[in-house]
Amino acid sequence: MSKENEVLLTKLMSGDKQAYEWLFNCYYPKLTFFANRFVNDMSIAEEITGEVFVVLWEKREQLNITSSVDAYLYSMTKNRCINYLKHLKIENLYLNYLQKNNLLDTCAADIEAGYNDKELAQQIQFAVDSLPEKCRQVFMMSRYEDMKYRDIAARLDISSKTVERHMGIALERLRKILKDVFYHA
Repeated sequence: MSKENEVLLTKLMSGDKQAYEWLFNCYYPKLTFFANRFVNDMSIAEEITGEVFVVLWEKREQLNITSSVDAYLYSMTKNRCINYLKHLKIENLYLNYLQKNNLLDTCAADIEAGYNDKELAQQIQFAVDSLPEKCRQVFMMSRYEDMKYRDIAARLDISSKTVERHMGIALERLRKILKDVFYHA
């Protein structure tokens, strides 16, 4: 790794926002065009590249870059593009299955009924936001990042039992809040 890369990486890992902004300004356009070659949709490419930089900042203290920052960012972008394409393939397989079995209209009606209600989505977000900070953090890592309890425990430097306890509290509170929403709707 070059001396410039080492200095930049050290600054980034210590939370230097100027180093992060420099990386963002320098690499965002390049990585977006790179991602677009995989996904062939500029808005998706921009979203993927944005996620790369969010993860870079969030995990800056744990970075273990052995080659170059350039190679690391391109690798992150490529991996996210591949994950996106895998997810898209699964969605397409499911859509084909629904079409083949004449379930598309039924499923579409169910989806429309479930997701057209913005108030419900707001209530769910309100319920998650109303959780105590640690419970919310554990819940989001488990449900949105699909992390296992032991991985959450390791990241937060708490025991797996504590993670289980936070999840129990979170699920119980969400059940109560959302139960009230459904029964009063």
